[in-house]
Amino acid sequence: MLRSSFMPSVFQSTILVVLALLAAAPALALEPAPADSGRLVVYQGEMPIMNERFTFQFLGDSLALTAVSERKLRDEQGALHPYQKTLLLVADARDLGLQRYLSIEEFQGHKLTRGLVPGDTSITYYRELDGAGEASRLVQPPGRLYVMESPMFSLFEVLCRGLADKSFTTRRAQLVALSDSMATPLATITRLAPDTLRNAGQSVIARHYRLEDPGATFDLWADPRGRLLKLAHAASGLRVERLPDPAAPPKPKAKPAAKK
Repeated sequence: MLRSSFMPSVFQSTILVVLALLAAAPALALEPAPADSGRLVVYQGEMPIMNERFTFQFLGDSLALTAVSERKLRDEQGALHPYQKTLLLVADARDLGLQRYLSIEEFQGHKLTRGLVPGDTSITYYRELDGAGEASRLVQPPGRLYVMESPMFSLFEVLCRGLADKSFTTRRAQLVALSDSMATPLATITRLAPDTLRNAGQSVIARHYRLEDPGATFDLWADPRGRLLKLAHAASGLRVERLPDPAAPPKPKAKPAAKK
């Protein structure tokens, strides 16, 4: 276990640098792919309880995911308290290999920060609560790493994007699950028969995946690009749905030529 007072400034500076890059992304992008934004709504049964806004942005050879999740939680006295969590994930644009991860959770006057810095053979996990924190350097699992942290569901889209160009029936995925500690469960992904979903009043053919690790099973539906359309956790009744993309503005009508 490594304890260090300079670690907070390292992670804070990381997010500031990447956010600055996001602002300058058009000048830096080496690929023609535009920013990809979306919004997820989380349901418990039929009741919406949370929403998450997110953006994927190419930054040269890297792909950055930024997301904000918000909801209101009721305490024992019935008072409502705003909850907000933001994340920044930076991955290799070619294979989605993890480069950096940072999340900041704010609730009832407290601020909780978590971060990951992969290396060649080790990975550093950092956790800070209200300015006091510690870091652990652990052996890094082999292969591509997919971060999972509650309640950020856009992280499942990173996984779906990694599967978009793969043909398989069953394969394994190395997860990095963050809570008070870091766990590295190995998950199994099964590709099921495609399903038809309704989105913006239209029928969409979606790829259907089942993600299973030792603690949970999720069903994921994604489009051919790997964009997450729907997630379901049958055991809890939790469901996540992507809001339809906004309609493109109508093209202005051409003005008739003036008569001579």
